[in-house]
Amino acid sequence: MRLSVPGFASGLAALVACGGAGDAGGARSAQKARDDQEFAAYAATHGIQSLEGGGAAPYVSADGLRLERYDKARPVKLDGVLSEWPALVQATVTTGATKSALKIALQYDDARLYVGADITDAAFVAGKDHVSLVLAVPTPDAGYATYDLGFYPGKPGETEGAVRYGRKGSVAGAKIVEAPEAGGLTFEATVPWSALPEARVTRVGIHGLAAYVDDGGAVATGPGDADHPHDMPWVPSESELALIEQVLSAKGYTRRAPDAELVADLTGDGRRERVAVWDGTLTICGDAYLGGTAFFVRDLGGELVKLEARDVSGRRGSDVIVRRKQSVGDAEREVLEVLSALSATAAPTVTFAHEIAVRQSDRRIDDAVRLARGRIEVSVEPPTHWDALSYKEPIASDVEPILLPWGGVRAQTYRFDGARFSKAREATQRDRTPATFAVASGGAGGDGAPVLAHPPEPPTPKVTRGGDLRGALLDLYRKDRGVPAGVAPKVDLQVQVAGDAQPERVLLLGRDVVVFGPGFKGGAAYAYLTLQQFASASDITDLSARDLTGDGNADLVVRGVRHVSHGPGTVDEETLFAYQVDDDAITRIFGIETGRELGGKRVQGLVQFVPSSSGKSFDILAAPGRATGWTEKTYPWSQDAPGSGPVEPLLLPWGGIGSVRYSWNGSGFARTGG
Repeated sequence: MRLSVPGFASGLAALVACGGAGDAGGARSAQKARDDQEFAAYAATHGIQSLEGGGAAPYVSADGLRLERYDKARPVKLDGVLSEWPALVQATVTTGATKSALKIALQYDDARLYVGADITDAAFVAGKDHVSLVLAVPTPDAGYATYDLGFYPGKPGETEGAVRYGRKGSVAGAKIVEAPEAGGLTFEATVPWSALPEARVTRVGIHGLAAYVDDGGAVATGPGDADHPHDMPWVPSESELALIEQVLSAKGYTRRAPDAELVADLTGDGRRERVAVWDGTLTICGDAYLGGTAFFVRDLGGELVKLEARDVSGRRGSDVIVRRKQSVGDAEREVLEVLSALSATAAPTVTFAHEIAVRQSDRRIDDAVRLARGRIEVSVEPPTHWDALSYKEPIASDVEPILLPWGGVRAQTYRFDGARFSKAREATQRDRTPATFAVASGGAGGDGAPVLAHPPEPPTPKVTRGGDLRGALLDLYRKDRGVPAGVAPKVDLQVQVAGDAQPERVLLLGRDVVVFGPGFKGGAAYAYLTLQQFASASDITDLSARDLTGDGNADLVVRGVRHVSHGPGTVDEETLFAYQVDDDAITRIFGIETGRELGGKRVQGLVQFVPSSSGKSFDILAAPGRATGWTEKTYPWSQDAPGSGPVEPLLLPWGGIGSVRYSWNGSGFARTGG
């Protein structure tokens, strides 16, 4: 049974079905390179057309050998008769002169592997002719544990069958029962997972084949052998089958291996999940994860640089660490993200995202990152061929921006608070960003005024984690709005947003943004705004504070996903909204769509906060990003014109608009250039 589990958060989509460490290529590629010369001769005689999975043969097919979840409504009777089994797979790769045929199916539950086979062989010899099942189970060290099981049916009514390790000793706890059939026989067998130690904890990313071996040769479900595990076909389990059907087939990824993959226990339950990336599409599957019938998929929004898994958050399970890069203008920017599966039933969330590198030709800035259990430290490194005057790159708004060597922050420490990595400490340094106008290489502006080569980033009041700050007002809000005391805020900040120089407490509780504090409304009242554009609290992915308008008070930046019906499906629209707070109200001052997804197809735009020419406020710069699964001909909507609606439009790669710049005009952000 394969289902779909809807869900979307911060550019992440959880759908039904699909450790150690690996660069995009990784240790497995190195092992494969060592095998290539030896394997070339083998491939030539075993029907393999390409060492890279090319040719006519797919890397994986939902119709090939697969591990199907055991259906308790159709229990295996272990009588040798296959009437209750799902469709069997036909073996088609023949070696030698055998005239035999094999059809086979695999099922599994938490305790056992079930094997059902139909053998066509009029000259079957009991105790000699047999079915060989080779399974290569991935391990966290980027290798494989390979098992070769031999199923030897007995002669019905005369001799007992046996399940062996290859041609050697019997498998403890295994059973096999055969039944005669015209021109051959059928059998059913069970093998306890304890006989396959690595498969007890890893049932995803497995490669393998089944073959019937007789005196004349063998007929198998695919090419390969136990000595070349990665070159045997992928044997998908239930969650991976849905991934194949819903994502990989549509994207054309079934004819090749992923660019990077690993297995790791992400939830701490003792079972490993498989993380795999194809062309910037990250997937996570697991036999127990998301019920064992679901998968997680996410568009990385760029090119994978490195993929690894380790315990960074300090939970029992591993976290997925992704380094990705994308082009912004004529520069390349790199981001480090941590994805954490906080439970076995929830989609993983981005618990940390920080820009760590900006590169343009021979110029580069890199931040140093140190990952420790429960803590992440980011610090500046010396730049290469860049300085404060020549650096003019936009400031990231969708992740924590890179620390600049000449900026006021030398290092940041983030600690895991149970839900995300929150900033716990910041080490400052003398801010060497130019505070005065400097004439750029082009000389003075058209009006004779000097041109600011690199405006400094406007300051934002200090942001810390929330505290009491008149906690009685929070109790009053809860009472007025009927919010139980046990409902914790998703975001809890302490930052100056209005009034005097005292900070306010800003909460995201459900869909409400709540503001109160000793200097806000005289310390006697709170203000709140319901984010009605979002259908549920889970659609709001983040709330942060930054002084966008240059008035000395922080403004609030909200990110989330809106769901809009479109024909038979639902469109997920990623959005960014900015709000200004005063004693009278919480007022929206800007809104823009930053991404759109439908049926696994996606367009991601770029939105950056850029210092204005005055250096007192920020401008908002929007530009086209990248499309996955859509082209100009297949995308079902046209490019909306900027300024044509209450929310600024997503800019399309083919929309004919290079960029749009929005500047603060005293009441909102208005278009000033493109």
